[in-house]
Amino acid sequence: MRGGLNESGVAGDFQFRHAVVPGLWALLIFGLHAIPGKDLPQSNWLGELHMDKLIHLMMFMFLSSSVFIALGKSGSVRQYKWFAAAVLVMYGFGLEFAQGIWFEGRTSSFGDMFADGLGVGAGRLLFRWIYGCWN
Repeated sequence: MRGGLNESGVAGDFQFRHAVVPGLWALLIFGLHAIPGKDLPQSNWLGELHMDKLIHLMMFMFLSSSVFIALGKSGSVRQYKWFAAAVLVMYGFGLEFAQGIWFEGRTSSFGDMFADGLGVGAGRLLFRWIYGCWN
């Protein structure tokens, strides 16, 4: 195996400190999705459309890469990579549906869901590129 995060061959145990950064990112993303629509800047929708999608992609890219780094440090990235990716995509979809149902002045967007999913994939690729871990 080339480029594993744990070169010593000793399996690392999951430690709570590895979950702090992904947990904080997930809370930040939740908080940003929960901002009432009236508190968001109202500007030209055509110009903001692409910026909004880029922001969704970047948020989920950083969340995803932090989750994969935490899994890599515990030595379980191979075992849980597909499960983690699926949970992250469902988290993004769930937040988008919640925006349309519970959050005031917000709507669900399939474009945002697509950007969230792309962000999860980009985070996985970023993790693999940074750590050279192509498993």
